[in-house]
Amino acid sequence: VMTGHRDEPLYGKTYLPRKFKIAVTVEGDNSLDLYINDVGLVVLMEEDGVTLKGFNVVVGGGMGRTHKKESTFARAADHLGFVKPDQVVELCKAVLAVQRDHGNREVRANARMKYLVHTLGIHGFRNLVEEYFGEKIAPIEPMKEWKFSDWLGWHDQGDGKMFKGFWVSSGRIRDEDGINVKTALRTLVDELECDVILTPNQNIVVGNIAPESKGRVDEILAENGIVADEKALTPLHEGAIACAALPLCGLAITEAERVLPEYIARVHGLMDKMGLGDTDMIFRMTGCPNGCGRPYMAELGLVGSGPDKYQIWLGGTRELDGTGWPYLDMVPSSDLEATLEPIFALYKMRRKPHEGFGNFCKRAGKAQIAAFAEKYVPGSYKDVVEGKKVIVGQGKNKSLKVDEELHTRIKALAKKNKMSMQQFTTKILMEGIYGMEA
Repeated sequence: VMTGHRDEPLYGKTYLPRKFKIAVTVEGDNSLDLYINDVGLVVLMEEDGVTLKGFNVVVGGGMGRTHKKESTFARAADHLGFVKPDQVVELCKAVLAVQRDHGNREVRANARMKYLVHTLGIHGFRNLVEEYFGEKIAPIEPMKEWKFSDWLGWHDQGDGKMFKGFWVSSGRIRDEDGINVKTALRTLVDELECDVILTPNQNIVVGNIAPESKGRVDEILAENGIVADEKALTPLHEGAIACAALPLCGLAITEAERVLPEYIARVHGLMDKMGLGDTDMIFRMTGCPNGCGRPYMAELGLVGSGPDKYQIWLGGTRELDGTGWPYLDMVPSSDLEATLEPIFALYKMRRKPHEGFGNFCKRAGKAQIAAFAEKYVPGSYKDVVEGKKVIVGQGKNKSLKVDEELHTRIKALAKKNKMSMQQFTTKILMEGIYGMEA
């Protein structure tokens, strides 16, 4: 593992092929996008909640890719295994040394560790790491289900104090257009001596606040034009981020950060019009395919592919545990609503109870969504019966003769699903037809 170099015993003379990112979280909390990193550590506690049990380790994540270059791709990290507290540093050194010695130093576009993990496979990569580590790596330990939260609003800190998270547009700490984030933070720190944390989703958390100071914190935020109550935001705001893009980034193909507020309003406006306004969804956009805004993990991602044009990504989930897939390329900004409407209509019709948009797209798949969109009639989402997720047939009602046994079964299933027989029959017919046509 160690090179023996006097000044850089771990890196050696040549450093690493490319950047190397490490993230640490606790089980169940994936607010930092664990799976986009070269190494991700998940803190596990013993049942007493006090004693550190160890760490689950994931490896090989990364977002960067290039349009029309299939040798580059976004990748979610794989589960490497579990280590005890006194082993974690040595394991991280071993992983880094594997990348140092075996990472691609010839092709810059393929130099990140994700390509090494992909090429070797997680089993081959684990075997190589074990050679450096000097012992077998234990299997991954069971974990709580992942949940995304950027901790907006008030929360108990666990030590008698509180912390407050608030949304900041693209993380810009400035005073502009009556929203004085910089002044608010200066006042909070000077007056209440609170801590300030910048979140991975470009928002801000102020902590170490005494419970009796909650009202004053909200006052300061309100005085400076900042939304103090997270309920005043649309469901898209919490998970919406964008890269800097134009005019700050030389790699940008089109806009991202400067138009994010407009796109949030447009996407939420469409969803609200379609009766989906309360749907939580992680929405991200970037001005190029390098993925700095992490669009490939989002439930809905827009990736710059031309001037005022975007590649649409679907199939990422709210748990942020895997990448989505490209749905359409070079979609003009002016066509955004028309492109998304059939996808939202299908989601409204066929989602399972409490199923998120991203999980639905992942389950439905690209082929089914594309087939539905091809035959979709604009505006027909209005025929979706609220709360039943079935499309009502247009024109005069037609009767369908079935035998008595089938009639009894349909009636029972309709009652079980809390639908009328007409609604339930229409639902199963439409799903069957679309399934066969796909």
